[in-house]
Amino acid sequence: MWTAAGFFAASILSALLPWMNAELLMLSAVPLASSHGSLMGLVAAVTMGQMTGKSVMYWISRNAGGKYASRFRSAVDGLRTRFDAHPRAALGLVLVSALVGVPPFYAVSIAAGASGMRFGRFLAVGGSARFVHFAVVALLPQVVMRGL
Repeated sequence: MWTAAGFFAASILSALLPWMNAELLMLSAVPLASSHGSLMGLVAAVTMGQMTGKSVMYWISRNAGGKYASRFRSAVDGLRTRFDAHPRAALGLVLVSALVGVPPFYAVSIAAGASGMRFGRFLAVGGSARFVHFAVVALLPQVVMRGL
């Protein structure tokens, strides 16, 4: 329980500070898991921490109320226009970014909030994709070891 809480807290920091690597954090949890169930619990803790941090970034950018530098404001306005015209493409961008990290989920979280994307959709799609992402990261060492 304390281990999961620690990884949850550390993953919030990794979501807010781009130089803290969440994948390395997840890999460091693997040896601490005594079963697949406990490993998935740690995957869930890291995912929830990441989405908590990304949600903070989403809401900060959402509530900035147009208080952006003029160059950033024009980019946000362009995103908002495109996201409004193609809401599925916007969710697709969140999905791909959260799943594979390109474009960086850090930037996409800010853009999603600034552009006015619905929070529930951002959270559901981003959280689901991040869970899959971290599950793959956590299980990859086992798959590699079995193949050797």
